[in-house]
Amino acid sequence: MSTNPLLNSSGAKLVATVSAIAVVVTGGGFVIANNMLSGPKAQTTETTGQETKKEEAGAIGALGRLEPAGEVFKIAPPAGGFSSRIERLLVKEGDQVKPGQPIAVMDSYQSLLASAKQAEAQMIEAQSKLEGVRAGAKAGDVGAQRGAIGTEQAAGIQAEGEVRRAFADLQEAEIKLEEGKAYAVRLQAELKKAEWDFNKYTELFNKGAVSEAEWRKRELDFTARKQDLAQGVKQIGQAEKRVQQRAASLAAAQATVQRAIARVGGESERLKSVSEVRPTDIKQAEAQVLVAQSNFERAKIEMEKAIVKSPIPATVLKTYAKDNESVGTNGIMDLGITEQMYVMAEVDENSISKISVNNRATIKSDAFQGEISGKVERIGAQVRKNAVTSSDPSDKQDVRVVEVKIRLDDSKPVKNLTNLQVKVSIQP
Repeated sequence: MSTNPLLNSSGAKLVATVSAIAVVVTGGGFVIANNMLSGPKAQTTETTGQETKKEEAGAIGALGRLEPAGEVFKIAPPAGGFSSRIERLLVKEGDQVKPGQPIAVMDSYQSLLASAKQAEAQMIEAQSKLEGVRAGAKAGDVGAQRGAIGTEQAAGIQAEGEVRRAFADLQEAEIKLEEGKAYAVRLQAELKKAEWDFNKYTELFNKGAVSEAEWRKRELDFTARKQDLAQGVKQIGQAEKRVQQRAASLAAAQATVQRAIARVGGESERLKSVSEVRPTDIKQAEAQVLVAQSNFERAKIEMEKAIVKSPIPATVLKTYAKDNESVGTNGIMDLGITEQMYVMAEVDENSISKISVNNRATIKSDAFQGEISGKVERIGAQVRKNAVTSSDPSDKQDVRVVEVKIRLDDSKPVKNLTNLQVKVSIQP
């Protein structure tokens, strides 16, 4: 950008500001060499020899935008199975961050931290068990196990005594049942005889052959025998119930004996197990340690994911969420390496053949004073529609362009102007 003041004949008064725009149309493309005002205040225009040389060289004009090295990094929360709510934002816009520096904590961090602590405790427990298996059982443990076997054996002996008593009770109940049944048979016989006598005397009494007293005697005897038989049947039922109860008690006592025998066997096997260190036990304990360590490592990784870290040394350009807010489609924040700024210039497709890597370029904008020089670092390999448009209605608004990346020689004036639209002049 350059100006040249034109003075009147007295040389004391500013009379005009001249802007020269040369447009050269070649095969549908265009080359622009322009001189613009560098600030809101009108300045004089004085064409220098260097600018004249640029115009003669046919500088290629283009619109572009500023971006940091490596473009803009959008930082998002971890994907898949994690909360999208921020518990705490650790940086603010304009802060400088280092690679690996925590910049945000998601609200799932506390629960994942608890899971990691639990996994660590389980790992320590597994390691302790492994050390115990390798060391073998203590003498006190062996003695305690033998005492447990003795206790179970005593319980088994007691249960066997209960079996014998229950068996004797069952036999006694069965004998009484048989006696009751025999007694009932005798009562049935006596009842039949009393019934025959009663029927016979009733017939004789009706004929007047016997007295009423004789007949009444046979009636009372018949009634008594019926009552005796009913009582006998009741006693048989009671005896059968006692037999069932004694049989159940015997079965329970026998089951107790079997359980005691099983416990003795189990405690004996346990004594054998604690008395020796088996390779299989060590391998099993080692496997449990490996599983616990793996769970702990996985829990730590999951916990670390809940802490969002910066992947690069950069500047926080923009934050999109605050504490206790859910992250939207823009992510958490934008980061950029603003220590080195670039211009992404959109060069008309018809002029791209004139540009080569290492061509010099100048960048201008009303947002900063003067101009900044740079060098073409990369030329894009794709033709597409322009994304940067001019506010000047005389400029083409819909053109096909190739993106050219220009490295700035001095980034300090524009390090905080990411996405600023600029005008670019490239020397072929």
